Amino acid sequence: MAGGIDQTRLDALFTAALEAAIARIEKDGTFFPLVFELRANGVIQNVAVLDTGATEGAQKVIDRLVQVLRPRAADQTIQAAAIVLFRSAEPAIEVRLRAANYSRDVTAPFTLATSGVFRRRRKLTLGEFTTREAANELF
Repeated sequence: MAGGIDQTRLDALFTAALEAAIARIEKDGTFFPLVFELRANGVIQNVAVLDTGATEGAQKVIDRLVQVLRPRAADQTIQAAAIVLFRSAEPAIEVRLRAANYSRDVTAPFTLATSGVFRRRRKLTLGEFTTREAANELF
């Protein structure tokens, strides 16, 4: 990956994002979009976005997250970002990875087994990943 971030760092960002999504689903059964940054110093950080503006629909939420991340990419505070989405209809986890030289959406279908009457226990099992190129709206 000449001129940009290497695959090892992208893999670490993807893994952190996917593991967080799995943990949220196993704990709560769902999650709101998650945001992870690979900072210039190499640290992967989960980011909480407090936005009090009104948004309608899932795409508007994603657009707002991109809007928040874009200046951080422009001033090189971050080298890469991952926005993680919960696709309840499939069901699947989608990780949108973006870096200056990389832009792909990775979809991980899953099955969820639930047990317990009084205390719900969920166990997520991932299926085969699919990946597709995507427009790079951040870098």
